[in-house]
Amino acid sequence: MDKLIINNMTWPELEAEMEHIKVALVPVGSCEQHGPNTTFATDAARAAAYAEKLAVRCKNKVVVFPCVNYGLSLHHMDFPGTVTLQVETMMHLLVDIGVSIAQHGIRKILFLNAHGGNFPALEGAVISLKQNHEIDAYWSAVGSEISLGGLTGLPKLNGHACEVETSSCLYLCPETVRSERVPGIIQDSMLTHDSFVKGGAAWSWKNDASLNGALGDARKATYEIGKKMTEDSLDYMEKIVDEIIGRP
Repeated sequence: MDKLIINNMTWPELEAEMEHIKVALVPVGSCEQHGPNTTFATDAARAAAYAEKLAVRCKNKVVVFPCVNYGLSLHHMDFPGTVTLQVETMMHLLVDIGVSIAQHGIRKILFLNAHGGNFPALEGAVISLKQNHEIDAYWSAVGSEISLGGLTGLPKLNGHACEVETSSCLYLCPETVRSERVPGIIQDSMLTHDSFVKGGAAWSWKNDASLNGALGDARKATYEIGKKMTEDSLDYMEKIVDEIIGRP
């Protein structure tokens, strides 16, 4: 097999590969609004597609588990359709996933996250897996988050339904992108100032960040930008996987 995706395998097929598998990849997304430009599946679809592309590079050294489709999205609840977990709920969910995987002999786990609001739960889960279960767990942002440093001319607020994330979607999951897109309607709030709150979880996104739920200008998004960002970050993540495998 050119990549190991558990959703596409039977258990005997997986068992036959177990001696080669060193790391489990677990994509993590959310179910939240992404303005008028991309769908509620944006984060989950990006995370899952990114994990599969990484698996193609790593071959049978890794196996991709199903995506966690819900996340921490309290700050988006002003928009209908968003679903949020509690921090403790998500942390326990990720820990349970990790413990289950480890029971089958894969004790190195990498969560691949496509939603910034998930950071607290991911950090707590990784700490718990290491301290309480002696599982070698890690998490990393995917795609555009890793390669933002190479982009210029971005607005101060970016990364959500903007030219960056929408470009990533055009490459990884074009089915989530609307053909007619609009710029974000930016809200000025003390909560978005650099000197105050980081991460966005304390915001009311609609009141403090964007009236229509989008940042930046998704009309500027292109497949080419998305491909470069994604492939640059995959170069990095492929090395990270090898480093994880090499760790005692």
